[in-house]
Amino acid sequence: MDAKAFKIILKKGETASVEFKRCREGAKDDTYETICSFLNRFGGDIYLGVEDDGSVSGVPPDAVQNFIENIINMLGNPEVIFPTVHIQPESFEYEGKNIIHIHVPPSSEPHSYKRTYYDRVGKSDIKMKSTNVITSMFMRKHDIHTEEKIYSHIRDEDLRFDLFTRIKIRATTRQEDHPWKNMSDKEIIRSAGL
Repeated sequence: MDAKAFKIILKKGETASVEFKRCREGAKDDTYETICSFLNRFGGDIYLGVEDDGSVSGVPPDAVQNFIENIINMLGNPEVIFPTVHIQPESFEYEGKNIIHIHVPPSSEPHSYKRTYYDRVGKSDIKMKSTNVITSMFMRKHDIHTEEKIYSHIRDEDLRFDLFTRIKIRATTRQEDHPWKNMSDKEIIRSAGL
């Protein structure tokens, strides 16, 4: 991360999509609660080694790699985060101190941390206890993320068939014998589950 950009983040402080964590002894429960709430809302960035007031305390240099590996392992454990996620934390140095940056993208699925759902409200990670609130989150995610939504009013004329040549080229660039290579446009649509 660029030092100038990070300085701006520190100056702005914590927001609905930025969270600072001290992290002298590794990621604690509150870090995973924030990851869960970011997944359930609009994503965000967590900076380990930064105090709540924006002052940089840093992560112990000899522990950085171990902390990163532990975070990756925890996020891949369905007993911790469900469904599991693949997030790659990165470390960088700022004014001689080590920082771990965790970029959390928004997710199309609702996630729980140790079987509890969290949501980001302002600068806080809120434990969702009410069935109505949890149901609302499921409905909100369904409305925002449309990859599983069926649009029955779309017709062939609404699609850009001129892009299918590029789709075939990209598919065969990655895998020379890709099945789409010899398929018609409509066969590709069916094959993609559209």
